[in-house]
Amino acid sequence: MELTDFFGTSGAEKPSILDKYTGNDPGALILFANNIMKVMIYGSMIIAVVNLLVSGIQFMSSSGNPEYIKTASGRIWISLLGLVVAGASLVIAGILGLIFFGDATAIISPAIYGP
Repeated sequence: MELTDFFGTSGAEKPSILDKYTGNDPGALILFANNIMKVMIYGSMIIAVVNLLVSGIQFMSSSGNPEYIKTASGRIWISLLGLVVAGASLVIAGILGLIFFGDATAIISPAIYGP
């Protein structure tokens, strides 16, 4: 029993962007995992920047209340730490790619060569 027997078909065509992830190409899984990794890293950076902006607004609107200042300062510190960790992960991947493969983008944007 196949999934289409159970769920049926929608008649909608598959988006052309998915063509590079199909077939028996072993590089398709690596390419998919690489794209997921990029989305996670850049997504975490966007969330950290938004949190930094919100925390800055919270800090400015604390009106001298020490409890709000302490909370906002903690959030600012964590946001900056998140940005540093996300950025450092890209730098470390580039350095490791340069050391082991001679190309700084080897880990960040892998190219699969085969028959």
